Amino acid sequence: MVNSMVCSWLFNGIERKLRPSLAYVETTKAMWEDLRKRYGVAGAPKIYQLKANISKYRQGGMSIVGFYSKLRGLSSELDNHVKIPQCMCGGCACKGSKCNIASTIVVMVEANKAYQFLLGLNDDLYSQIRGQIQALEPLPSLEKIFNIVTHDRSTRS
Repeated sequence: MVNSMVCSWLFNGIERKLRPSLAYVETTKAMWEDLRKRYGVAGAPKIYQLKANISKYRQGGMSIVGFYSKLRGLSSELDNHVKIPQCMCGGCACKGSKCNIASTIVVMVEANKAYQFLLGLNDDLYSQIRGQIQALEPLPSLEKIFNIVTHDRSTRS
C-alpha cells in the first residue's frame, strides 16, 4: 500500500510527457532508479559546465543578496554532483584504513586540477577536443589531458 502511494506521488510529480515511460513500473525503487539513471547522471560535462558557470559568475547589476543566493545555488548544485567522500570504516585515523578515503580525496583534487585546465583552454581552438575529453570515463589525469590536447593541436597545425 505504501509503495503504491509513493509511486503515485512520484508519477503525479513528473512531467506529463515522461509518464508513459513509467506507467508500468511496479515499485517505487524501480521508478526512482529509472529516473536516477536517466536524469541523475552528472558526468564530466555537467560538472565542467557548473564549474565554468561558477568561475565566470559576476555580480554585475545584481544586489549582493541576489548575487550571493545565485552563487550559493550553483555551488549547491555542484556539491550535489561532486560528493566529498566520508569514512565508512571508522578506522581512518589508523594507517590500516579499509575505505581508502585519502586516495579518494587525492583523486578528487587531481580531477579539480584537470577541470581547471579544461576551463582555461581557448574555446575557439579547443572546444571540440575538450568535449571529447569530458566524455571519457573516468576523467583522465591532468598530464594525460595535456598530452591529448598538445597532440590534437600538433595534428591540426
